[in-house]
Amino acid sequence: MADFDIPEYRVSVDQLLPGVFIRLERINWFNHPFLFNSFKIKDETQISILQSLEVQQVICVPEKSDCLPGKPRAQRAAPVAKAAPPVESTLNELWRIKHERTKRLRKKKQRIAECEQRYSTSIQSIAEVMNAVTTGDISAVGKGRSLVDAMVDSFLQDIESTLHLMSVMTPVETVYYHALNTAVLSLMLGRDVDLHAKTMRDLGMGALFHDVGKTVIPKKILRKPTPLTKLERERFEQHPALGVDMLQYSSGFPPDALSIIYQHHENMDGSGYPQGLQGEEISNLARITAIANVYDNHCNQLNPAESYTPYQALSYMFTKQRTWFDKDYLALFIRILGVYPPGTVVQLSNGALGLVISSNPNNQLRPSLVLYDPEIPKKEALVVDLSEEPDLKIEKSIRPAHLPAEIFDYLSLRTRITYFVDPVGS
Repeated sequence: MADFDIPEYRVSVDQLLPGVFIRLERINWFNHPFLFNSFKIKDETQISILQSLEVQQVICVPEKSDCLPGKPRAQRAAPVAKAAPPVESTLNELWRIKHERTKRLRKKKQRIAECEQRYSTSIQSIAEVMNAVTTGDISAVGKGRSLVDAMVDSFLQDIESTLHLMSVMTPVETVYYHALNTAVLSLMLGRDVDLHAKTMRDLGMGALFHDVGKTVIPKKILRKPTPLTKLERERFEQHPALGVDMLQYSSGFPPDALSIIYQHHENMDGSGYPQGLQGEEISNLARITAIANVYDNHCNQLNPAESYTPYQALSYMFTKQRTWFDKDYLALFIRILGVYPPGTVVQLSNGALGLVISSNPNNQLRPSLVLYDPEIPKKEALVVDLSEEPDLKIEKSIRPAHLPAEIFDYLSLRTRITYFVDPVGS
């Protein structure tokens, strides 16, 4: 690609040449056969197709072009009805590919919508379970076990279960979102550690209830925006022990899950609490949960303005907190989430902005995105699976705070990053 330091400008279609990168304007995405509104001209046939659609001008993007437009020439294609067979056949093939892609995207959107409905139902269930346990009804733990069993089955049925970014925000306490996020992320890591089904269920139970002790900590401490006092910190750090006290007499609550509740704030270097355990003194399941717990806390801090992006969270954990975690589990966690975890805003090689909404188990550099395009209504926003778009790649990630309000709203960016799992083929 040539390096043209020239601003974008409008150009007549009959000046286009193969290698010129263009952006269509004033034409609805549904009214042209190309997959994107921005692309590089590949051949003369594409120019003829633009002329057959009666497109007069396009935007030239010099910095992404291999060459610049030429001098005006006579139109090189007749109307569609008299188009040469190669142009007509190419046009028909483009429309066929676009219709098939649109059909697949509708199915993907439907799956995400169904996943969000299951997520919303799960959050409500967790709120009911936690509230019941807080009041002493430990029999409610059984409902939590059913939820964990369903999630474990989702992970174990298909090794390619997809992690989705959720946009639903049911009005419940944030601690319940954190509980579900931590459970989902822990099970995702546990699956790739090759835990068997029973251990996965123990992991899910411990991760889901890891903060149950916080339900009896005063909210003025949990929600305090300024640093805690020494006494407040001591009270806060009692929540692992309080959680164990609440559940240890629950019939059938797994002992290994109790160890997660008690040890999820222990660090491999001995700097954690409540016992200052280190290394092999910490259970494997607690080490897994600790990584998921810290990651979610970084992404969803009490003050949303202080939250890290998913990319920043992983980077901070690796560079600043590496000694806290099992190094092998942390490396695997970073590999699973990939360079661009769900919730990351990115810019593509065609200049488009998008929000990563689903991971790709087979290639973490090619996730699924919802694209920002002011020419397409928000409710019909284009979802793109980069694994199907070899000509597109992610160029960089962008902090949501740097986006204009209209893009922030279009992409339905939230102050909380929440995940759920969808088994492939469900």
